[in-house]
Amino acid sequence: MINMKPAARVYSATALNDDKIEKLKTVIQNKIGYEVDLILETDSSLIGGLYIHIAGFVLDFSVKKQINDMKESVLRGSII
Repeated sequence: MINMKPAARVYSATALNDDKIEKLKTVIQNKIGYEVDLILETDSSLIGGLYIHIAGFVLDFSVKKQINDMKESVLRGSII
């Protein structure tokens, strides 16, 4: 029987060190309740933070998203 763990694709602006990778993996596994494999990618357009795609869900904690959210708020004339 093949036991395949689901994968979480994690994008960060810069490469994560081993300590951060293990902490991130632990946090994700504790939140979703099962083990995952991490697929790590770098994307400098994020500016900072993380963008995580797992099991059809997207968690966007990137600086790029925060800037875009602020821009949209200003364009709508509302304050964050």
